[in-house]
Parts: sequence; structure tokens; C-alpha cells
Amino acid sequence: MSKFQATVWFWSVVSVFAALWFLLPALFHTGYKPDVIELQFIAKEWVLATRKHPMLPAWILEVINILTNRAFIAPFIAVALCTVITLFSVWRLARKVLSERLALIGTFSMLPFWSLTVESTKYNQNSVLMACWVLTILIFYNAFQTNKKRWWIAAGLTLGFGFHAKYSMLLIAVAILLYSLWIPRFRRYWRESGPWLTIAITFVVFLPHLIWLYSVDFWATTHNALGRDYQMETGTRLYYLLKWLVRQFGLLLFSPLLLLIPCLGKKWKIQLPKSDSDKEMLQYLLCCMAFPFIVFSLFAALTGPINSDYGYTIWFVLGIYLLLRFQQRDHVDTFRWTLCWTSLAVFVMVVVFIVQAVGSPYLMGTARQFHFPMREFGAKCDAIWSSRCDTPCCYISGDWWLAGNAAYAMKAHPRVLFYYGGLEDPKALPTGTWSTDDDVNQKGGIILWNASEQPPDWVHRRFPQAEVLPEILELPYKTHAKIPPLRIGVAIIPPIQ
Repeated sequence: MSKFQATVWFWSVVSVFAALWFLLPALFHTGYKPDVIELQFIAKEWVLATRKHPMLPAWILEVINILTNRAFIAPFIAVALCTVITLFSVWRLARKVLSERLALIGTFSMLPFWSLTVESTKYNQNSVLMACWVLTILIFYNAFQTNKKRWWIAAGLTLGFGFHAKYSMLLIAVAILLYSLWIPRFRRYWRESGPWLTIAITFVVFLPHLIWLYSVDFWATTHNALGRDYQMETGTRLYYLLKWLVRQFGLLLFSPLLLLIPCLGKKWKIQLPKSDSDKEMLQYLLCCMAFPFIVFSLFAALTGPINSDYGYTIWFVLGIYLLLRFQQRDHVDTFRWTLCWTSLAVFVMVVVFIVQAVGSPYLMGTARQFHFPMREFGAKCDAIWSSRCDTPCCYISGDWWLAGNAAYAMKAHPRVLFYYGGLEDPKALPTGTWSTDDDVNQKGGIILWNASEQPPDWVHRRFPQAEVLPEILELPYKTHAKIPPLRIGVAIIPPIQ
């Protein structure tokens, strides 16, 4: 297979794949998942960070929102871009040591991966992290092989912006650092300007966030770790570790372990590296996968349950590693069979998505967040506000998910007062610095909560001027299943004239 043919194959398959997972949520979802809603209302504020994460994903989303006039498909466009960058990085890295055909096989074996299919409908920090993570691995490999300043500069930029996506980018940075100290011929680079240039550029790019961290006494980086349970029994630790390991194996079983059978056979046979470049690549990929995996495993064993999506970014280069480590069949029939298996696996993931989107209310008896009638909700909130106030609605608060949906769909796109820890806690701090209770009490807004018999205590404690509406807002979910409608309590805070 020529380079031109491989390029046509890659861009044809990846374009169709990205378009597929861009269109599916646009067709079947009427609302956003919580992570997407959170980024939507934070994105408008152009903040460096919140008390949970850095905000590069929000910046990207807001740019796309502006370009698309806040179209519903904006987050799915962002995910598609991250998917293309991720797969492109895997493919270019694979071409360094594999034939054109095998490089495509190693890349396509990752297509049915959970984070690129069903999970891709949830645009969040992990979406941007996976693109920055794999792109960083590619760029650093080029820097190690060529020692050219342009690659060291690119590595610093990618790493710096990766830190703006999520703090766990530190793991791949440390893994690559260990690799550079492990391989003798790369250790000498530290006597030259390249690695130091990377460190300097990374520091400059990330410096605004470091200044922000200092302004909040580094609270944002420590609150999750300090709040975890470190006093668990040994059996509990082993349970959480085993749970983490099983979930990671489950992610990999469908892709790429199963999909590489046409190329590697039923009995995988280890082969020795054919060249120094193959050996260095094997060591490099092993370091980039093993170090983050060990850290996350220790974290699961020492501190309790962690989300399986922490492992999503680790495994994108596994297909390349397996094709280098084991004897493979490199011919046209192998490529065709792998492509057929991959197509079947992607089809299975499409079925899983449609069943989740359409059938889950019937199967589970409850609706999901993406069944929420977001547009209708925004219109009702606009009607409630305009019937009582002549000025545009400036703020919205209460249940953050309800508030975020309303803020996105309302005409004025009000700001969201979002408390980390919930409004029930009198000492809870706003997640962002763009609004406070005083702002809402002064300029007015809407307060929302899941309705019960009486309004929650925090409504009048935080917003003394709030007028609780006697009627409960009922919204049926966007499904034909017999699901009780969502009942929402509403309070209005008139602006002070």
C-alpha cells in the first residue's frame, strides 16, 4: 500500500466515523449530559479555571458556539475535532515504525473504543485531554528522534495547553521525562537546549493558571484528594483495585484486543524488535502506558473508587505496541478482515447508543438527562420572567443542571450562579468568580429546584427577595415511555430598580 493510498484510506474512514458520531447525538438527543451543560454555562465566562478543572475545553466550546450561533450541535463538533486529532496522532505515530497497512490497522483497531463512540457524546475535559495526550506522545517522539528545536517548541505548546485541559496531563509528562532519563542516547539531550526549551514554553503557557491557583491558595488541586477516604480496610482496597482493573480490561477487550485477531492470529507470538527504532518505540509506548496505569491503580487501591474514564487516554497507542511486539500478518486480506471486524464493532456501538437513547426509558423506567426538553424549558422560563419583569433575565441559580439547561435555552442566556457543594450548605463557595448571591439579589433572576411539598430552606436564606411561584412547572421528557414528568419549583427575584 502506497502512502497516498494509506492517506486516502485514513481520511475516508476517519471522516465517516467522526461524522457518524457527530450526527447520532444530534438526531437522538434533545438535551445535554451534565458535563456538557456545565461547560456550556461556564464557557460564556472565559475564566481560567473553576474549583474543579482548568477550562481549555470550555474555551474551545465557546469559540464553536460563537461560530455556530450557539447551535445545539456545537459540543458534538468539538468532540469530532478531538476525535480526529486523536486518531491522526495515533496514525502518524504508527507510521514511524509500521508499514502503511499495519499503521492503518493499529489506528482503526481503536475506532470502537468507548471514549470515541458512546462516551463521545459527553464533551468534557477528557475529550480535549485525549487529543492533547496522544498529540504530546507523537510530538515528543519526533523531538527525541530528530532533536530539532521546532519539535521541542511544539512539545512545550502541546504540553502547556494539555495542562489547561486537565491536571492529569502531568502523568504523561512524568512518563515521558522518565523515558528520556531511561534511554542513554536521550539523556544527552539534557545537556542541550531542547528539553529546557520545552519546559520553559510549558511554564509560560501554563503560567496564567498557576497564578490563578495561587490566588485561590491551591484549593482547586487539593479538595478532591483531601476529601477521599484513606482509612479503608484491606479487603475494600482490593475490591476497588480489582474493579478498576476489570473495567480497564473490559474497555480493551472489544478494542483493540479482539479486533487485532485477524492480524495477530489466535495465538500471539512475541517477536524481537527488528531495529533500534522499533526497540525505542516499544520502550517509549510501554512507558507512556505503564506509568499512568500504575498511578491510577495505586490511586484506586489507596483512596477508593475512581472513574473508569481515567483510563481512556492511556490505551490509544496500545494497538501500535501490540503490532510491534507480536508477529503480524501484513497483507491485503488481513487489512480487509480487520476493516470488516472494525466496521462490525462500530455498528455494535451504534446499536448500543440507539438502545441507550431510545430504549433506556422503557428498559429502566427512568429518563436520562439527554431526554430533557431543553428548548421547551427555556421557553417556559422566558415566559415566566417576561410576565413579571420588563428587563432581560440576568441570573439563574438553584439546581445547577436545571439552571444550566435554562440558561442555554433562554433568549437572554443568563449567567448561572453555580455552587460547588450545593446551595444547601451555607458555607458553599461559588464554583466561578463571575457571580455571587449579592449579584443575583441586586440584578434579579430565576431560582429553580426539583419540586417537593415546600420550597427548600436555602431559597429564602440565600435570596430573601425571592417570590416563590405557587404553581409547579411540569415538563414531560422527550420519550413516549410512560415516565412521570419532571416537576420543577420556580422562584423569581425581581431586579432592584
